[in-house]
Amino acid sequence: MYRKILLATDGSECSMQAAGYAIETAAQNRAELLALTVTETYPLDNLPVEELTRKVTELFRKESEEALQKVEDLAVSLDTPVKVRKMMVDGSPAETILKVADEENVDLIVVGASGKHALERFLLGSVSEKIVRHARVPVLVVHSKKLEC
Repeated sequence: MYRKILLATDGSECSMQAAGYAIETAAQNRAELLALTVTETYPLDNLPVEELTRKVTELFRKESEEALQKVEDLAVSLDTPVKVRKMMVDGSPAETILKVADEENVDLIVVGASGKHALERFLLGSVSEKIVRHARVPVLVVHSKKLEC
């Protein structure tokens, strides 16, 4: 039985598939659902123009807010009693997700098999793979029926 479930989301199709599973699992277990999105701003640290850095950071944060809203909207559309607690954090995705999972004492982490940024996945390795390898709790990795996920 799960008491607190962490859904890591970036608003991608795969993460929305994962959101459906997380919401249904939370409903079945009467668990709290924490939807987390990580805004990765470190690639911007060395941009030469401060104004450009600020604008791109705002764009990333807006995407994160939209991803969290999509999860909340999905919970409402599925007509579940699940209340979604939203959290937006800056940092490196896998490390931040694992840190929040520990700090929040979650029982389950739910992630999509892949996210928005294929190049990042190629260069840095899959966020979901890192989470599976290092998590201290069970991890549900949700694949989409499409091959992209």
